[in-house]
Amino acid sequence: MHEPLTCYLVDDEPHAHHVMSKFIGRVPYLQLLGQSLDPFEALEEVQEVKPDVLFLDVEMPDLSGIAFLKTLPLPHPVVVMVTASPQFAAETYNFESVTHYLLKPVGFDKFMDAINRVTKRLGYSTDGSEMPSSTSIAVSQTGVDPREKVPYFLVKEDKKLVRVAPEDIVFAEGMKDYLKLHLTTRTLVTHMTMGKLEEMLPPTQFLRVSRSYIVRRQAIKEIDGNQITTLDGKKLSIGVTYRDAVMKELRKNMM
Repeated sequence: MHEPLTCYLVDDEPHAHHVMSKFIGRVPYLQLLGQSLDPFEALEEVQEVKPDVLFLDVEMPDLSGIAFLKTLPLPHPVVVMVTASPQFAAETYNFESVTHYLLKPVGFDKFMDAINRVTKRLGYSTDGSEMPSSTSIAVSQTGVDPREKVPYFLVKEDKKLVRVAPEDIVFAEGMKDYLKLHLTTRTLVTHMTMGKLEEMLPPTQFLRVSRSYIVRRQAIKEIDGNQITTLDGKKLSIGVTYRDAVMKELRKNMM
C-alpha cells in the first residue's frame, strides 16, 4: 500500500481534538502529523509539515478558520472545515482548497463522508484497505447523505449573505468562477465554482446536466431530445458527455 494521507488538526476545543484524533486513528490510510489549539502556532507548523489534509475549525478566538486560510500561503492542503454553525459553510466554500465541512458534534459516519470526498479530490486509492467496521454500521443506521439534512445555505452576494433553501433553486448556471443561481423569486450571482456547488447540494434533489447547468429535479417540466424545459420556461441543453447519466437518472421516474 502507498503512503498514508497525512492530517493536521486546528481547533481551540480540546474535546474536538480528542474526537477527531480518535477518528483519524481508526482509518488505516490516515496519519496524524500534528495538532494545535492555537491557530497562530498552527500557521507555522502547517507550512513546515505540509499535511495532505487540514481539519480546520471555523470559529476560533483571535483568528477564525476563514482568516487562517486567507493568511496561509498557497498552495493549501485539502481542507475540511469543522463548525458548530452551518451558516458559515457558504463562505468557506469560496476557497478552492475547501472540499467539505463537518458540523459539530461530528459523528464517525460524517467524518468518513468527508474522508471519502478528500480521497476523491486527491485521486487517492485506498488499495482495498478494509474500512473500520463501524463505518458500515453508522451508514446503515442513518441511510441518509448528510447533505440531505441541510435546510439552507448562506450564499455570498456582493457583501451580503443571502439565505437560500435547496427548494428555492430552480437551476444553477456556471460562468467560470461565478454562478448564477436561478431561484423561484429572483436570480442571484455568487463567486463559486460548479464543482463546489455540486458537492454542497443534496444529490437526490439536483442533477448535473452539463458543464454549465445543475437543475433541481422537481423543476423539470419536460425533456425534448437534448433539451430540458424547466417549470418557469427556461431551456437547458443536456451535455453530450452527461446525457447517458442524466437519462439513466430520469428513467427512474418514467412510467
